[in-house]
Amino acid sequence: MFLDNKNSPVIQVDDSCQIIDCNNLASEFIGLETAEIKGRHLSTFLKTDCHSSRPCSRETDYFISRFHHSSGMISEVVIHAHSVFNKSGTFCYLTIFDVSERDNAGIGTLKVLSGRVAHDLNNILTGILGSLSILREGDVTGVLQEELLKNAESGTMQAREITDKMLSFSRGEVTPVTVIDKNYSQKKALSFSSDELGSGRLLLLDDNPFVAQTAIGMLFTLGYSVDVVSDGNAAVMKYIESIEKGKQYKAVIMDLTIEGGIGGAEALELLLKADPDAVCILSSGFSGSEIMLNYSSYGFKATLSKPYTVRELFESLNTALQS
Repeated sequence: MFLDNKNSPVIQVDDSCQIIDCNNLASEFIGLETAEIKGRHLSTFLKTDCHSSRPCSRETDYFISRFHHSSGMISEVVIHAHSVFNKSGTFCYLTIFDVSERDNAGIGTLKVLSGRVAHDLNNILTGILGSLSILREGDVTGVLQEELLKNAESGTMQAREITDKMLSFSRGEVTPVTVIDKNYSQKKALSFSSDELGSGRLLLLDDNPFVAQTAIGMLFTLGYSVDVVSDGNAAVMKYIESIEKGKQYKAVIMDLTIEGGIGGAEALELLLKADPDAVCILSSGFSGSEIMLNYSSYGFKATLSKPYTVRELFESLNTALQS
């Protein structure tokens, strides 16, 4: 999970910003043993107003602050905050990127951060483009039309907030960025002929609710019912369960990268052991990556590059199902 991160310091806090746990890199970064860090308030080290920035209030946040080490040294940091909501409460995992360094290590950190930001922006763009493509392709009116417009507008605001945050970073300002999730799910026919539309059940693996809800809407318009999971292990279990119940999924759309869990590539290996004939589509914002370019050698039937339109989703499904 998040605390297994071997590249960056990670701190786990509860919804009152009390530190619950941290990984070894965070202990080294702070300069204290893990036992000495647990139980302290986040503001002991991270100089930001937790009540106004509220790093745990949304699924994903970015914010900039100054980190105070136990030695008295101060670092300029960018924080990627990822919240997990479960029955036990709200927990936030703060991945720390030290951007004050100017050596090779600092450059490496900035590259990792840039990749994370690009990944999140691609997820947002997937939701925006998907919503707009439904409006373009379909005979959409009324409540659904309004929801799609709001979805696209919300995504645009999310993207703008992230880019504003990166610009603020270049000016050294400390301001929080909040990424907001929007949900909708209604079925509406597109301008496809009836014989083009699909049917049956699909499984979607994606850990971003914004992307998942948009994909659900797009797949519904193409005639499919959809189950969603946010982790690769859950996808494999769900798929095996569908076989046992005699209601096997026609295809699985798998996100390559799952935050803190098993992504599409690892999940596919497990899934193919259960069903060598499984129809799986690899989806990712990293369209130029080796696995996306050579997807078939890994066992995938097609790819779907984020962001994508309804028509691109339709074509990817057709390619996979007809292979």
